[in-house]
Amino acid sequence: MNIMFQVGSWHYDKGGTDLFVKTLSHWLARRGHNVVVLAHRFEDEKCDDEDIHFGRGVIKVRYTPSRKRGKRFNPIAYSLRLFVTAKYLYKLAKSEKINALIVGETELASTIFVKFLGTKIICRGGALMYETMSKEVFKERGRNLYSKFFIFLIKIYNNLTLKLPDVMIPVNSSEHEFMNSKKRNGAQIFTIPHGVDTKLFKPLKKSKKKNKISIAYVGRLAPIKHPEIALKIFQKASRGNKNTEFFWVGPLDPSFEKNYFERLKSNLMINNAKYLNRIDNNNLPFFLQKMDIFLQVEQQRNVSRSTTEAAACGIPIVALNEGKEEYGFFTMKKTEAIDELKKLINDKEYRKKRSILARKIIERDFSEDIIYGKYLKLLRRLEKNG
Repeated sequence: MNIMFQVGSWHYDKGGTDLFVKTLSHWLARRGHNVVVLAHRFEDEKCDDEDIHFGRGVIKVRYTPSRKRGKRFNPIAYSLRLFVTAKYLYKLAKSEKINALIVGETELASTIFVKFLGTKIICRGGALMYETMSKEVFKERGRNLYSKFFIFLIKIYNNLTLKLPDVMIPVNSSEHEFMNSKKRNGAQIFTIPHGVDTKLFKPLKKSKKKNKISIAYVGRLAPIKHPEIALKIFQKASRGNKNTEFFWVGPLDPSFEKNYFERLKSNLMINNAKYLNRIDNNNLPFFLQKMDIFLQVEQQRNVSRSTTEAAACGIPIVALNEGKEEYGFFTMKKTEAIDELKKLINDKEYRKKRSILARKIIERDFSEDIIYGKYLKLLRRLEKNG
């Protein structure tokens, strides 16, 4: 079967969607499928087209022409990117005889020409475009006229392009509700959550010498991730316990100054928190294995991939989030998040119980073989039905 993905980056693994495409591509290629990946390339990135062979399967990584980084929240820059993407998606889909194309919401408009080839268009959730961008533009540009105009354009784009896919794949029930209300009549919808490599992300016995309770979050240090809320929840939950520490791990968003986290700590008078910047993806499992609790405060419909990876490592999850998963404690009430985090900090046996439960649920429902097997089953059904 010939399957194509469109992704922001391949070599640089900039986010959860990039990692999803990379891991699923390898999984499919190892099973004899031909996978084509179209990625964007900026002028400061050193990466070239390549073919990665796995027996009868292959991953063909192809890049759009090198280009400058466009200004954030600029409709002209986004339109140009979509035009270039559409051109190369059509060219590749035609030459490689692609059966199915999997893209995210932001790139849906670029699939319009591919539809004329009879290729099935699949939209995967995981980061709802309108919800994410509307929050980001308000956080970074303020609630001014330009921000409202940009959000108006995004809403129109979102409502129109969500009618294009033949299949919608939300990652949880909250996304399912949203995407189901936007899809066209006749389009199929299946909820398939994030998959995780349970052999790589697994629990590790904690050192008996470890006397501090380590709480962490993995993700961009960005306005939409609400670092100020995370620190306030940590501060209130750990009050009176001197053996706690908090780590924020992830790349710095361009909208923040380099010393943002330190200034935030200083304003809140918190000394036991640290920003570690980005950790290489190969080292992420080893970092998570040293943590005791994972705190996420994104307040979105989607559930981040890093949250699932943390649960796979047997780390209890406390999430201030609309989207929910069975393996952790999810709520939209800050007081409940504080109480749960406080209980996990102070009750070792409860922490151990939640750790075992998280790993058990991940092994049962979220392993790559289970999740990616669902994708393969869906792709085969689409191929069979033409």
